Amino acid sequence: MKIRVVLVSLVASLSLTGCASLFDDIPDANDAMPTATPAPKCGDDTVKAVAQKMTAEAVEVVEVIGDCTIVSVGTSYAGTDQAKAREVCEAAAEVAYVGKISAISVNGSDGSELATGLKGKPCV
Repeated sequence: MKIRVVLVSLVASLSLTGCASLFDDIPDANDAMPTATPAPKCGDDTVKAVAQKMTAEAVEVVEVIGDCTIVSVGTSYAGTDQAKAREVCEAAAEVAYVGKISAISVNGSDGSELATGLKGKPCV
């Protein structure tokens, strides 16, 4: 009985060594990186359109957030620059409301919201 168990174990281990090719598809550190371009993120076209519309030097970043529903514009404005932030919001509103985008938020240098706009409404 012991010989039979040893023989079965030996046959099983020999057959497994021939299966190393099962792992040939696993990427290796020496494999070349894929060259396909990544899929576009939601709102990429909107971000580009809004960024092109921005003329204020205070605008630092434009991004789409909130499940692709909000255009967020980060600026270097202080909390007292709400009128300037509204101008940025109105400029963004000219091109931002496409697809699921329904709101614009313009934030100051400290992260506080200085102006906001909703689709079909003026920025406040």
